[in-house]
Amino acid sequence: MRLEHKAGIDIIYELALRLYPSCLESFREAISNSLDEGSKKVQIHCSRIEVIVEDWGEGIGDLEKFRTFGDYTKAKRSGETIGMKGLGKLSLLRMGKNVIFKTNNGKFGININMTPDHLDADMGAKEEFLEHQGTMVNIADPAEVPSIADLSDYLKRAFGLRIARGMEIILNEIPLTSKVDHDERFLFRLKGGIDVIGNIKQEKKGRGSLDVYVKHVFVASILVDPERNFDGWVNCNELIPTTSRNELVKDRTYDDFLEHLKAYVTRFPKREEELGKDEVRMGNELSKLMKNYLKDMKLFPQGKIPFGKGPEITLTGRETKKPKRKHTPKKEKEDLPDYVKLHTSVNTTKPIRRTKKTDYGIMWVDQDYGNEKEPLFYVEPNIIVRNRTNALYVFALKNKPSLGPKWLRLLPYLSRVAVSINQSSKQWSREETNLEVDKATCYFLRQQGEL
Repeated sequence: MRLEHKAGIDIIYELALRLYPSCLESFREAISNSLDEGSKKVQIHCSRIEVIVEDWGEGIGDLEKFRTFGDYTKAKRSGETIGMKGLGKLSLLRMGKNVIFKTNNGKFGININMTPDHLDADMGAKEEFLEHQGTMVNIADPAEVPSIADLSDYLKRAFGLRIARGMEIILNEIPLTSKVDHDERFLFRLKGGIDVIGNIKQEKKGRGSLDVYVKHVFVASILVDPERNFDGWVNCNELIPTTSRNELVKDRTYDDFLEHLKAYVTRFPKREEELGKDEVRMGNELSKLMKNYLKDMKLFPQGKIPFGKGPEITLTGRETKKPKRKHTPKKEKEDLPDYVKLHTSVNTTKPIRRTKKTDYGIMWVDQDYGNEKEPLFYVEPNIIVRNRTNALYVFALKNKPSLGPKWLRLLPYLSRVAVSINQSSKQWSREETNLEVDKATCYFLRQQGEL
């Protein structure tokens, strides 16, 4: 006997609370629904008394589809439809257990009261519930609302590219603005004919990370190459965001996307940093500790090992030949892009700055991420980043003997990095991970004769 799955009514409220981390996502989902219905303007009123999200789209036309959750029908629409499974409207239940939808679809009107248990719907004339075509969402006495400043910053980040391209989002009578450069160009093509577009530029203060958009809506920032100076954004509509839309699903398309992206940014120059003696000394000490740990634990990160000037040797021993520089006639150079001019410039007597050679596959690079990132963190497949502007990294460099050795101040982060290099750590529970971090800490202390 075959039986269909049957979900209890409590699962609706559970999904609303668990799938979306905060009420900020509720506003993002409401606006996304407005965009999917063709609205180019969304007006928001947010206070502790009432939340209203109003659009001028096509309106709700099919009540049966509206009440269906977990159906991929919406994802099959043509164009840049943001929603996929019809779950986004559930996020509104975070703010209140009575969510009112008033809609005018140009033919008739609908008034819907959505609760965690059921939907109550009334049909009427097209202008009975809303005077203009579109949809208005109303939540009275919301249980949870963000500050206006936080909501404004969040929406500017999520929809910055859409705003820059002409969409209107008005929050408490104030139109939101965007500083995102919306000019886009073709970057590369993935397997299956998937085009990736974006705007990536060389920036002196660039940190090697990019904002990733899907359907021109922000999903996540990813660190691509912390050794290089570039900044910007990329858009790939075939990437799949997680249900909460705060991360990307790590499938084959994502792997192909990241591989192409890393190859694309090699055209940008590497960072030039001046390191003080204390930083060099501490860096050498941390590098030595990590080298011994990886050797004793038989962990071998994958990736190229820098080999000075000329060819580079990989961990598998294969040699990669240095590509021959193509000669470009002088007259043609004036019409070339800046990055082409950079890589076809005449020979120089200045030494080529390369990462120091190692014999354990790890490259240490320096970046400035402030407190957005940890003092030390690992980037697959074989890079450890020293975040020089993190407050704890700055603390570690203080010349105060009473604080103990400088390497000791960064030991917790070194242990976490050491554990994250182990590919098996992705399957560990939190308890298993914490236990391995403790073991790594004990290992480093023994290496330094402190345990």
